[in-house]
Amino acid sequence: MGRIRYGLWWLDQTTAGARSRIRAVMDGVVLAGREVRWATELSVRTTVSQIDYARPGPWSDRRLLLCATALAVGALAVALVLGFGVAHWVMTESGSLPFAAAGALAVGLVLLPLAYLVFASRRGGH
Repeated sequence: MGRIRYGLWWLDQTTAGARSRIRAVMDGVVLAGREVRWATELSVRTTVSQIDYARPGPWSDRRLLLCATALAVGALAVALVLGFGVAHWVMTESGSLPFAAAGALAVGLVLLPLAYLVFASRRGGH
């Protein structure tokens, strides 16, 4: 047996345990990923069907004012958090990029109720 073949055989024997553990972990991750994907798909289908059947009515001026005030306060809080995150990121602090990304995601989530509020009173599906 040549040195190269022996080296490859030795490497295969040495890493066999680690490869089998990695394979077992990856099988678990794949199974969990399938379950999460299924649950996400089911949640999205349910949410879309509930949105299709929602028939919002016009809100009173008081309720609109309270909702707009709550959205404004929430948006201000998110803007402050995002501002601090971007400020840390600009200062090139190592752990602040996920902070800024989470802030950007939060801004998007705050805009969703605002969009619903704007288009909720639309009548007749036009």
